[in-house]
Formats: sequence, structure tokens, C-alpha cells
Amino acid sequence: MKKNYFFITYFLFHICISLGQNYVLCSIQNDYVIIESTDNIPAISDNGDGTITLTHQDQNITDIFAEYTIYNFYQAFPESNGELFKYYVISHGNKTLLNTLYNDVSSDIFFIDQEYPSITMSSNLINLLHNKTYKLIKYCSNIPEDGQYCEDNEQNIPDGFELKIAFNYDINDDIMYAESVGLSPCGNSFSIGLKGGHPDFNEFTNDKLQLWKSTESVSSESNFSDPCHYIEEMLYSMLDIGCLEFHVGNLIIYNGIENGQIILERETGIFSTDFMTFENHNLSINESTLRQIKLFQLEANPYLQISGLENQLISIEIFNVSGQRIVSETPFEINSINISKFKKGLYFIKLSTSNNQQSVVKFLKK
Repeated sequence: MKKNYFFITYFLFHICISLGQNYVLCSIQNDYVIIESTDNIPAISDNGDGTITLTHQDQNITDIFAEYTIYNFYQAFPESNGELFKYYVISHGNKTLLNTLYNDVSSDIFFIDQEYPSITMSSNLINLLHNKTYKLIKYCSNIPEDGQYCEDNEQNIPDGFELKIAFNYDINDDIMYAESVGLSPCGNSFSIGLKGGHPDFNEFTNDKLQLWKSTESVSSESNFSDPCHYIEEMLYSMLDIGCLEFHVGNLIIYNGIENGQIILERETGIFSTDFMTFENHNLSINESTLRQIKLFQLEANPYLQISGLENQLISIEIFNVSGQRIVSETPFEINSINISKFKKGLYFIKLSTSNNQQSVVKFLKK
């Protein structure tokens, strides 16, 4: 009962605070600690660099605090009475701190609501994310209570919106680091570490993650009317670094329908599920290059014309409907192919870049 009350209070407190803000990124993690006796309240020293040092009468506890970066420590409800008066907020950037306090310090001194265990990160997730950069391309929400589903409300990101995340796996700590590339459209940036998901949440997949590490990042004010505001608010909340915290359970990441895409999925506290689709940024660059290439035939002209090459090095292969390759040009250095000897019918033209990114288009010779 105490833990349920703890969670509800935590959730409502953050909603009340967040609704008055114009920030969507709050990267520092804030967790509650219950201190029964005022004798156990640690002394606070300002380090002058945005961090603090906590000193406790028990040297072992002081040593624990010294191992981690702590940004703030304050009484959550100073004007309250009773149980709420015992709540304190510790602002930090590493969940291992909470686990250490939970396991090594008596709950009579500091009561931490829960431990944060993690599962081993799946090899599928590591292969999917490690050393790759993904670019956000669309988003949607399933809200069954209102009859809204992603297939009906999926939105592409606005023109000019560019938000990319670079992933890198640390095998020693079994942690996946995720970092924004440059500033987002709303002027934000973040750097976090994700560990395997919390095993108490029973999603039918092992491709789940939870926030573990975070650092103080660039957080800029934005207006609710800004096109970037809602999109970034959804993303940061899914990653547990949003100022408005309304997601529950683990973050799930898996392959998208199309090659080179991933989907982020997270349940919300209002009985809906958010989805955000990203595409491999390196693939998207090359695919964009290939999309610029156009093939056409002028009337009474025996050549298949190709435009949009712009001195790019590509290879071209042409196959008939039986799968027989009848043309192979590597590299392709001219802007036309003589098709006068081709029979009328359908052909498949395969374009390949020097980075082995490929696109296949159909061509009908009349």
C-alpha cells in the first residue's frame, strides 16, 4: 500500500510541475527518497558547477554519494504535513545510485521505493542499434478507448524537421548509449545510456530497454504551437527524459516493416501506446541519392535516358522478366543506354551506389 501511494504521488507531482513549463526535455532523473528522521537528512554542499556533494553522518553513505554525480537534493513538499513531509527528491544521472542505496542502506534511514533490475540486452537489439544513426520520420498513437489507431493517424514529420539519434553499445557495462546528433528543431540535445528492460514488466519481447544513465543536456523552451513541441515531447517521454512523464513499462525497439527502419514503442499511463519510426540515416542519404535518378525514353529515340546522376558513381544492371541480366555497367559513366535491340516488354533496372545501397525500378519498353 505504501508503494502504491508513493507511485501515485510521484506521478501527480510531476504532472502538476510539468504543466507549468515550456520545456519538453528534462534529462536529469528525479527520484523520491523517504527520510523518517531529520537526523538522517544529509548535509548539502554546492560544488559551483551545477552539482552538489551530500554528506551523511554515516561515512559509508557519504562514500556512496561520492561515487555518483548528484545535481540536487530537496524536500519535495515543504508545506505539507504527515507522510508527505518526509519525501525528498534526489536529482541524479545514474540508476545504479538508487540500487546501491536500496541494497546497502537500511530503509529506516532512506526508503527507496524500488530496485531497478535489468535483463541482459538481446543480441538482436545490439545488432539493430550499435554504431548506427537513425533519423525520425513518423509517429502515431493507438488509443483504443477513442477508436484511434496508428493506421489512421500516423503522421510524417514536418518538412525541415530533422532529429537524429546515434547509438553505441558498451559491452563492458552492457549499456546502449543514445545521443542526439546536434540540436533538435526545438533546440534540445541529450546523451543517455539504456540498459535491458525491467524484468517485472511482462511484454512478450526481449527487445526492451530502460533509461539507466543521463547527463545534464541542452534543454530549450518551446511553445506548444511550435511544430516540434509535441513530437519532441513524445520522444523524450518515451525515453524517460521528458518533463511530462506519462509513459509506463519498458521502451521496446524492433525492426520496422521496411529495410533500415526501427520502431520505438511505449505504453502511456492513459491506456494508449505511442509509436515512433526511425530510418537508418546512412541508408536514407544513399536512398535519397538514388531517388534523384530518373529514367525515361523520348519518342523515336533508341536510348534510355538517365538524369540526376550529378557525377555520382553508380552501377546499372538491367534484367528481363525471366531474371536474365542483359546489361551491366560498372561504373556507369554516361547518361543513356542503347535499348534499340530490346524487345518490347517489362524490364527491371537495378541501381547501386559505391556503398552498395540499391534501388530497383521497372521500365516498360513500348
